[in-house]
Order: sequence, then C-alpha cells, then structure tokens
Amino acid sequence: MSQAPTENPFSLMFIFEVIRKYLLYIIGVVVFACIIAFICTLPFIYPPEYRSSTIIYPNSAERFDLENLFHKEPDMFVYGGSKEAEKLVNIADNVKLKLEVIDSLDLWPVYGVDEENDASPHHYALLNYDSYISVSRVAGDGVRIEAFDIDPDRAAAIVNLLAYKIDQYNRNMMNRNKAGILDMYQEGETEMEGRIALLSDSVRKVRKKYNIFRSLTQTERMVEAALAAEGDYAQAMGEFKAGSRKRSRAEIAGLRNRVEALTTDSAGSSINLERFREGMDRVIAIEEQIETLSEELAYTRRKTEYLRMMARNDYSTIMMPDPAIPADRKSRPVRWIILVATFLISALVSILGAVLIDKITEITEGSKTEDKSEPAKETDSPKKA
Repeated sequence: MSQAPTENPFSLMFIFEVIRKYLLYIIGVVVFACIIAFICTLPFIYPPEYRSSTIIYPNSAERFDLENLFHKEPDMFVYGGSKEAEKLVNIADNVKLKLEVIDSLDLWPVYGVDEENDASPHHYALLNYDSYISVSRVAGDGVRIEAFDIDPDRAAAIVNLLAYKIDQYNRNMMNRNKAGILDMYQEGETEMEGRIALLSDSVRKVRKKYNIFRSLTQTERMVEAALAAEGDYAQAMGEFKAGSRKRSRAEIAGLRNRVEALTTDSAGSSINLERFREGMDRVIAIEEQIETLSEELAYTRRKTEYLRMMARNDYSTIMMPDPAIPADRKSRPVRWIILVATFLISALVSILGAVLIDKITEITEGSKTEDKSEPAKETDSPKKA
C-alpha cells in the first residue's frame, strides 16, 4: 500500500521554510516593486504638490448689533458658535462657489479639463477640485481651508480666494435677510400710518355729527349748562308749588323744555348732553386706538431706522488670523513613505504568493503520485487470481 503524502502544518516554521525556499523570488518581487514606486514618484511623472492652508472663525451675529452696544451691560460675543462654523462649511460646498473659484484662477487646464470640448467639463473639474481642496471643521469652532497644487503661489491664492468667497456668500445671505426684515418693517409702518389716517378721519366725522369739537372744554360747558337748566327748573317748580306766582306756567314749561333739550336725545336738539355723551364715547374709543397705533408706529420707526443703519453696515462675517502664504517645501508625494509602504506590501504579497505556490505544487505532486500507484494495483490483481 502507498502512503498518503504528509501535509506540512501551517506554522511560523513552515513560513520560514517557504521564505528560504523562495527567497530569490521574494527579493525579486520586492526590488521590482520598489523600483516601480521610485520611478512613479519622480517629478516628471508625479509632480510635487505644495500645501497651503489657513483657519477662519465665524463672527458672532451679536458682535455688530448696534442696539446692543448702547445697553448698560452689552453682550459682546466675539466668536460665532458651532452652528455658524457649520454654515461656513456648507457654504464652501456650494457648487456655484466652487465653479467661481475655478473660473477666477483659470484652473480648467490645471485640472486637465477642456471647458469647451469635454463632454462633462463641470463634473470632471469638480472631481479634481474636491481631490485637491478641502474645507473642514477644527477645534474651537474654526474652519480649516487647505489646497494642494504644483504651484505654491497658486495654492495660497486658492485658499485666500476661497476664504473671501465664503465670507462674500455669507454676507450676501445676511444682507438679504436684513433687507427682507427692513421691507417687512417698512410695510408695517406704511400700514399703521394708513390706519391712523383712517381713524383720524373717523374721529373728524364723529365730532362733526355730534357737534364735538373741543372735548374737555365743551364737556365742562355742556355739563354746566345742563346743571344750570335743571337748577332753574327745580327752583321754579318749588316756588310754583309753594304758591308763588313769580313765574308763569309758560316760563316753567320753557325751563322744562330747555332741560329736555340739553339732556334728552329725543328732544330733537343737535346739541344735548345725551348725544354729546354718546358721541364722546365713540371719540374716546377711536382716539385710544389712535394713541395705541401711534405708540406702535413710533417703535416701528425706531426699529426701521435701526435696520437701515444695520443694512448700511456691511461687515465681514469671518475672522482670519493670517492669510495663507506660499509653501517653501513640497507636501506630497513623500517618497520615503511610499517606498516603505511599497516594500512592506510587496514583501507581504510575495510571501503569501510563495506560500500559495508551494501549496499548489505540493497538491499537484501528490495527485501525480496517486495516479502512478493506481495502475500498479490493477496489474497485481490478475496474478493473484
């Protein structure tokens, strides 16, 4: 009987044995990979790129609040919070802004894109833009802007232009918001002025209808006249009842008619106390509305004037400690890192390949040995028979 081939256990000693067996193959693969990596990192194949960066911080919206500055204890929030920083990052991700940066610095040929002849120039330009330029959050609610380029001056120009564009877009958004609020207050001011004019016209009509012109003086005189008429009538009636004939019945009736004319609306007189009171109630109610609207209008005018001042104050929405400057050393490729990584990866791949080849070879040889032993068994069986 033939014995089955012994299987080598997959252990560290087995790997060392495979490395020793295929050492030249492994060395050849590693050397070849390192040579390829070295060639690919040469300047004429992989041009060196320079990194330029800066950090910007959002301004707080309350920093330039003119109304707040005149408080006894103004709140001076200099830096914006995380929401403002996140807004700046979102603005930087705007496609229109990115295309404006590409157009302003003519980055189309730099990114290898033909704006006129390529099928999708914007798509490929934006892909290159995103691979070379990044905007991200940093600690302290700041925003880092960095760009890589083969030209260090252009890398710095990209960063500074992008910071300016972010501020410009943010200012435009705030100015549109301020203009919208200002329009709203101006419309409210116009509406209140119209309502006050309408109510003032109503007051004039009520005064004319009820013969009310000078409210306080006229009220005093109307009350005095009514009280005097009632007093004369009461005195005349008292004297008449006492038997005195100083006043005739006609005089007493005239006094009674005078009292009714001054106090009773049904008397038909256009000037009487009852009509005057009814008219005064209406006048007072309308004038109270006018007074309330006038106070609201005065407040709205103050806010409108304040918003006009804020609209004229077009301030920067970001703070940049220092603008980006051209780098004096390349940032990538870092050749030694690439070579070390290539060495490690190629060594690992070649060792795994050697192990796989060794196993395949072993399996193939075992199959051949079995195939040779089977015919021998067949020839022995007839002799035994």
